[in-house]
Amino acid sequence: MRQIILDLLNYSRLNQEKSRRESVDLNVVLKDVKAIEHNHIEETNAQISADDLPTINANPGPIKQLFQNLINNAIKYQESGNQPVVEISYLETDTHWEFTVKDNGIGINEEFQHTIFQIFQRLHTRDQYSGTGIGLAISKKIVERHGGEIWLESEEEKGSTFKFTIAK
Repeated sequence: MRQIILDLLNYSRLNQEKSRRESVDLNVVLKDVKAIEHNHIEETNAQISADDLPTINANPGPIKQLFQNLINNAIKYQESGNQPVVEISYLETDTHWEFTVKDNGIGINEEFQHTIFQIFQRLHTRDQYSGTGIGLAISKKIVERHGGEIWLESEEEKGSTFKFTIAK
């Protein structure tokens, strides 16, 4: 219950927070996220690889939260005993950065893909996979506050690829 309240506060703060942008080295963000998720990474023997990520103009706290949410989900939503593999990459366009977070997890049935960014949407029980059902809604809000979009490409039992853009 405590985590749901904290996540709801985080979600509501995103609506009120002024967009404070500064230079953010995403390699440092990834290093910080790996430190935060250290126990989760160690317990699952997760492999996380990334391109040499760019420095972008963004709000650092929410950007870290975005990467943490996507990486945490990539590690969490795995078949029991499967070693999580997470690959992070990016492309640069004239107006946006496009990031990809790809995993080898359980994937998401196409029938449910349109609902996963809605608040409190869960496709599994808490007994199967922990969580509040707010993380991807927070991720979407963060991306939108940075002038971007987020979407999913996924196939059940073959993993998921989350893609998002951040305006330059």
